[in-house]
This record gives sequence, structure tokens and C-alpha cells, in this order.
Amino acid sequence: MNIHQWKGNIKRFNKEFGKNTEIRDQWKKHCAENMPRFKKENSLWQLEDKYLGTKEKAMVLVGAGPSLKDNIENLKDLDDNFCIVCANSSLKYLLRNGIVPTFCIALDSDDIDIPQHLDVDTDQVTLIASSSVAPVALDAWNGPIYYLPYYSVGKKLGIKMRRRLGRGVPGGGNSMTQAFVIVTILFGSRTVIFVGNEYCFDSKKKYYADQTLFKQETLRRLFPSTDVLGRERWTTPGHYNYVIWQEKACSDLSPPGFFIDTSFGLLGRDCDQIHIHTMSDAIKMVKTAFKQRDMVNAAKGEKERIKIIKEILPDEPIKSDVYRYDVFEQRESMLRLART
Repeated sequence: MNIHQWKGNIKRFNKEFGKNTEIRDQWKKHCAENMPRFKKENSLWQLEDKYLGTKEKAMVLVGAGPSLKDNIENLKDLDDNFCIVCANSSLKYLLRNGIVPTFCIALDSDDIDIPQHLDVDTDQVTLIASSSVAPVALDAWNGPIYYLPYYSVGKKLGIKMRRRLGRGVPGGGNSMTQAFVIVTILFGSRTVIFVGNEYCFDSKKKYYADQTLFKQETLRRLFPSTDVLGRERWTTPGHYNYVIWQEKACSDLSPPGFFIDTSFGLLGRDCDQIHIHTMSDAIKMVKTAFKQRDMVNAAKGEKERIKIIKEILPDEPIKSDVYRYDVFEQRESMLRLART
């Protein structure tokens, strides 16, 4: 599928979505009911630059794909160099296995799956919720909540919400693509690891790490695909669009971004800027890179910095700006991508 075919698919998707008044009405209804919750203090923009510069961590974006089962033990090995951002669909599975993510992101407005996903007994996870998440789900949440404004809810509601939550954030489509936008644009992190993000599956029965958590979601139109290992798989038009969007974003942000996929699905098949590794190898790579970064940042002068860089990268041209980057340039790249 080339870019013109993809744009055609997006236009057809938007056209069909525009006809689905039931979902749009649900967005508006929930947004109106949630309006008293929205304040400047709990706008997502309050987290801007949270992991910028010396505070940077590798953001681990955890979906609910089958490969999550294979990486559970590796996720327990993460230290302070990492920050887990999970989809609502993977939250319970992580908690059940003793892993507490820093953030959970929930976007959908449905009244069935989202409320049960967020019905957890912990106040240690920060929820990033779209303005259209079902109020009953938000009522049950025990931890902090920051709101991501969805402005496709009509002009009047949009104006009222903008006064409380501020400007919008480029949309990502699903939880993990939206999480990618948030951690790169808002948080200022340039290192991202994808876990449980296959975007393809063996069959309708093997799409989630824990299928029991999904009561209403069904897979209808399936199309053949090939994963990064050359295995025959199935996918949907929506999932394939997410893959193209994600690969385009990673390509545009490399460098300074460094992106690793551990899911061995569709992601990275057509993008050299997404590096395919096992989770254990990815953890080692990031820990080593961050240790080197800290050595460079701790140098007392430019000569000492260059000396350390020579030791780390003996075959690379000497550049005094190694391990430094302009996050605002990165952000502008993301915004330009979103506008196109």
C-alpha cells in the first residue's frame, strides 16, 4: 500500500465514521457529562516536558497483544531509566502480574470494556483519559487523572472545553499511537520501546494477551499480512493504518528519536528506523546508552566530554552535541506530521 492508497483509506474511514452518529453522539454525551471534571490543573498539558533532557526516560508503550505474555518477566527488570505507559486493555494484566505502570491511557467512549478495564484497586497509576471516556469509568478510578481534550464534539462543547483544558493534542487513532504522540511531543522523551503491539494476529481467538477482558470487541474484516519475521498473519484495515502512521512518525523523528519494537508483528517491517529486538536486549541497550549519556553529561568541560565520546564512539566523527537534542525541533516534526 503506497501513501496515496493510504490517504484514500483514511478518507473513506473518516467518511464512514462521519456516518456513525451513534459513536459521535456518545462522545458528545460523555464530554458534556464530564465537563465539571475538566480544570486547568488536570489538563494533559500540565505534564509537558515531564521527561525532557536530564529527566529523560525510555518510554515503554505496552499494548495488550499476545507477545505481552512473553515479556512479562522482562518488564519486571525495568529500573528508573524506564517509564511504562500502558493501554487500558493491558492494565489489569500488568497489575495481576505485579507490574505497576506509571501511566495508563484510555481513549474510547464505550460503556462496556473501558469501565471494566479501569476498575482496579490501586491509586499508584496516573490515568490519561480522553474527554469522552465514560463517566462511570472515571468515577471508579482511584489514582490521579489528566484529561486529553477531544474537540470533535461540536463547536459549543469544544469552546467550553478549550477554556478549561487548553489546546488540543494531535490525534493518534488508538491508545498506543496516541501514547506515542504524548511521550514524544509532551513528555520530551526520544527513546521509545513498543511491547505487545503486534497489530496482527494468528486468529480471532489469539488477538489479546488475555481475551477474557474483552466483552464487546469482535474482529470482522480480516486481511492477510506478513510480520517482520516473514510469518503469515491476519490484520484489519484499522490496525494496518496504525502501523503506517506509527512507522511514518518514527521515520520522521529519527534522529533524534530511537525506537525499538519487541512485539515481532507488523511494526518495523517497512521502516528501518524501528529497530527489532527482544525485550531483554532492548533493556540492555537502553541501560548502556543511558549510562554513557550520564557519563557525558557529568563531564566537567568540553575537552573531557570529547574524550569520553571518543571512548564511547571510537569510529564516529567527533561531535560536541552527541547525546543532546532539540526537543522543540522534535515537537515541530510531530506537529507537521499530524497536520499532513
